[in-house]
Amino acid sequence: MEKFWNLDLSDMDSLMADRYSNFGPAPRLPSDMLRSILLSVEFKVTSYTKWAADLKENHLHAILSGFPVGDTPGVGTFYDFQGRLWMSDKDNLSNPVHPPKEKPKKPDKKGEKAPPVEKVSVKELMEQFQLHPPKDMAPCKRLYDVFKGLFLERSVQDGLVDLLSLSLAGDGTPVYTSAKERKKRICCCLEKGIRDCTCDRIYRQPDCNIGWDSHRECWYFGYDLYMLTAGYPQGV
Repeated sequence: MEKFWNLDLSDMDSLMADRYSNFGPAPRLPSDMLRSILLSVEFKVTSYTKWAADLKENHLHAILSGFPVGDTPGVGTFYDFQGRLWMSDKDNLSNPVHPPKEKPKKPDKKGEKAPPVEKVSVKELMEQFQLHPPKDMAPCKRLYDVFKGLFLERSVQDGLVDLLSLSLAGDGTPVYTSAKERKKRICCCLEKGIRDCTCDRIYRQPDCNIGWDSHRECWYFGYDLYMLTAGYPQGV
């Protein structure tokens, strides 16, 4: 309760000002929307529908979010705020029309990871990123600005983070989005009796991949998340 009561996200309002119109009814404050989403993460509520209903029933959650009791945002307001954080008219980074992606080979032994289908290692990818930052990451720029301005720089100012005494550790993990690929054929191969063609298809989630989850020992469809964690070395 104390954690969110003292959470100052007022800079979020000026940071997101250009994403709102000057006309029409006054919108919800971006700082309140972000605080409410962070609160839902804290309580492990991953559905905007469930969280919007929770705010109406749980007055404490509404107050901690910054909303008046009885005047909390609906489901559409949360999705609208999420859309304002995404700096692109397109929903995905990749082209939704592309050929089927290569499926990794299932490992022979239990607990082993599937051999990668990528042609470069994570180290090589990071070196390429530093030399030539991808231009298609522009839609995420506002999210980076929020993290840097509201959390990282403020933590440095408050002495919680020392940028000169950090150690980085990275690890990957699958992020499930659906049970299977959602795609649609745009060729006539199936009518000709050809089921396993390599023609382009329209994908609902073109940024996702097929992978093998060595921990759960099953195939998954989703994102390949690679996380970098910064911490202090022992003794510092």
